[in-house]
Amino acid sequence: MSLPLEIWAASCHWESYPWKNELAEQLRRLERHFAEALDDEYDGEHSPPHMLERAVVLAAFAIRRMVEKRLLTDRLTAATVRIRCYPATDGLRRPFHGSSGGHIFESYDFEAPGGVGLQIVQIANEIIHSSQMLVLNGAGVLEDGLLIASDYGLKSRLLHITMKEFRDYAELVLNDHVRLSADGWDHETGKVSASRE
Repeated sequence: MSLPLEIWAASCHWESYPWKNELAEQLRRLERHFAEALDDEYDGEHSPPHMLERAVVLAAFAIRRMVEKRLLTDRLTAATVRIRCYPATDGLRRPFHGSSGGHIFESYDFEAPGGVGLQIVQIANEIIHSSQMLVLNGAGVLEDGLLIASDYGLKSRLLHITMKEFRDYAELVLNDHVRLSADGWDHETGKVSASRE
């Protein structure tokens, strides 16, 4: 098949700035909608939990995209972040597909908090694949924040992330800068390699 000369395809090098801009914008939205969700007097045109879910998922996707396209340093992508979690109980009940909540206080043991170390892409995936995402008003007993259980993690634990912790997590990405990058291709194996410092 002979293609006409007018056909062309453009490409570019992946860059982090569009995704960092998106992450920064969604972080601002997340914090605003979280405050609205905790405000008993809020009377706006949108549902704060719906807008909060959108902001946190889009922020997580921006982070995952930067990891997948090797736009962050190898040091950051290999590092782990400690996240508070609550173990599942024997009375775990899966949430309905149409609900972001469920019977969390029966399904998870809030008196036995623990922690789990997750890489930044793993945190993003937990958010993107969340079966449960709730706004927690801890009433002075637990810290206000988000409760998140992914499709694959909900049988074992529920994550608890405060807004400060989410901001710290996002700022790790926003403040990460690749200074040196190298890509390689092994012509014998066809394997592509990359390093980012």
